[in-house]
Amino acid sequence: MPRALTEAERDRVLERLYSRGRDRFMRLGLTKTTVAGLAQDAGIGKGSFYQFFASKELLFLAICNREEQSFRDALLEDLDGQSDGREAITLLLRAAATRLEHHPFLRMLLDPATVSALVLRVDPRRMAENQEGDREFFVAVARGWIERGWLRSDVDPVEVFHALSGLFLIALQRDLIGSPSANAAMDTIIAALRDRWSPSGP
Repeated sequence: MPRALTEAERDRVLERLYSRGRDRFMRLGLTKTTVAGLAQDAGIGKGSFYQFFASKELLFLAICNREEQSFRDALLEDLDGQSDGREAITLLLRAAATRLEHHPFLRMLLDPATVSALVLRVDPRRMAENQEGDREFFVAVARGWIERGWLRSDVDPVEVFHALSGLFLIALQRDLIGSPSANAAMDTIIAALRDRWSPSGP
């Protein structure tokens, strides 16, 4: 029987599963990726993979969570450097529109085959928790900005989240709509929302 891994060894294997798993998922997609391939890339046996994740789908979701957290951390760092509320609103809205340009791994969550595999093999409660993370993050940002005076007091934080989601969806259809039209539409929406939400108005 192989010896148990030390905590440091487990951490190193887990990091390899994340980094090399991300590469394999990006290259092959979720449905064509195998546990055997993931384990080989991480330098462990197939059986050892299950000491870390119960399925390849759960590793995929864990990588998605890391990508989401990376996006949020970078966004918060950019927002922390802002001193003007209107500029911060513009930055937030543009971040939603360009999210997948900086985190292309998340685009796989839009693939029908990937979504079907996740729905079939992952506990619905786990899926719901993943989807709720974005909402909680952006609603918390909006509430903080209302307290800070960067958003009007009558702005609904949930409305902010829905608007960001709408911009994200327009950005997804850029190829279908055409980049010039999509970019012009997003610029118009961003300017209108900034003026609507900002206490100082247009």
